[in-house]
Amino acid sequence: MSAIVAAGRRDRPGNGMMGDGVREYVVCGVSHHAVPLAQREKFALESEAIPEALHAMCGGAAVAEAVLVSTCNRVEWYVAGSDPEAAGRAAAAFFADGASDEGTGVRVFAGPDAVCHAFRVAAGLDSMIIGEPEILGQMRAAFAAAHAAGTVGPRLDALFRAALASGRRVRRETAGAGHAASVPYAAAAHAARILGSIAGRRVLVIGAGKMGRLAARAVSEAGARTVVVANRTASAAGDLAARVGGETASFGAIEAQLSRVDAVIVSTAAREAVLTEAAVARACAGRRAPLVIVDIAVPRNVDPSVRRLAGAHLCDIDDLMAPRSDPAAAAGLRRAQVLVDADVQAFLRARAGRRAASLIGEARAEADAILEQEWQRARARLSGLDPEDAVAVRAVLRRVVNKVLHRPITALLAAVQSGAASPDAPAGREGPES
Repeated sequence: MSAIVAAGRRDRPGNGMMGDGVREYVVCGVSHHAVPLAQREKFALESEAIPEALHAMCGGAAVAEAVLVSTCNRVEWYVAGSDPEAAGRAAAAFFADGASDEGTGVRVFAGPDAVCHAFRVAAGLDSMIIGEPEILGQMRAAFAAAHAAGTVGPRLDALFRAALASGRRVRRETAGAGHAASVPYAAAAHAARILGSIAGRRVLVIGAGKMGRLAARAVSEAGARTVVVANRTASAAGDLAARVGGETASFGAIEAQLSRVDAVIVSTAAREAVLTEAAVARACAGRRAPLVIVDIAVPRNVDPSVRRLAGAHLCDIDDLMAPRSDPAAAAGLRRAQVLVDADVQAFLRARAGRRAASLIGEARAEADAILEQEWQRARARLSGLDPEDAVAVRAVLRRVVNKVLHRPITALLAAVQSGAASPDAPAGREGPES
């Protein structure tokens, strides 16, 4: 990638104990923040290709653990390695072949910044549509895929388990996890704004996966007169149509349906255009009102040139930015941020405590080794000591060592427990998306 954006607060202290506990974490990827859909879709991987990508990422010396989160709004590597800079370079190399001429950037988060980013993503606070609930399931699926591939170790296991638990807590305790925050519901709301209302309309949903199911439910709840479901697998289309009291159409009959519906929501796993410009142009010939098409698939399922057609209104997932003017939603967002901040700090303190315990153990072991080495050197000059006196002298030396270590160890543990060794605020916060 021609430009790599170092995200997060790099100007804040990064050498304290709190940072040392998580310094091996790195997140590197592209998202809606800096990379348009036309670029993001180049990096999207089918689920079958993810294990190979995970193994390739961990195939070198730089990356010991890896999880790949690939959604409609982001493709991000979560990696851990003893050399964070090398791990970041290895993750960034994944995006090099798809670099744009404009130099849109890969975002990189390291250490506490990476931790905070993971928690914000799980809570939906880094999403295009703030609070959207699908991301939590997508992160859980990515974590499970990496576990199955054998690329998750103790560091990423701890991070993802804590971030997912925090995301679940945010969904339970805020109003930001409702249907209105999801991409399919936003797609239905967008169609309703263009049409004036979904009520009484005939809507075609192409795709019967999770997004398609939510889209069908959204337009049904909005009062659609008829919901038509088209899917390559007829049984899946039939099951979804039955749930919403709708109809089915074969995949080959999609073009015929276009001339009969008011709106289309498209979300399939196809990597090519399901709706071409020519097909939409034929369907729009003679229409009195534009055909509203909302493409929420990544890669896109609708030929972008459809936007040129006078008889069609096309939007994709980058057009579905949710408004932030709802006071209840704003209050839920503030509450979610408070919860995530608290969970991030708790995770940082816990990791710092583990790191502190490790350092204390190392310090004690080194002190014991030095004591033993010096005692053996002194024994030749103290050969006249009887065994009881030798034991007493050695006990005195050990007490001296313990007393010397006591104060710094106590101060270190107190600093970790109080958070004094932590950053002054969670890293990587970018606030509500605009």
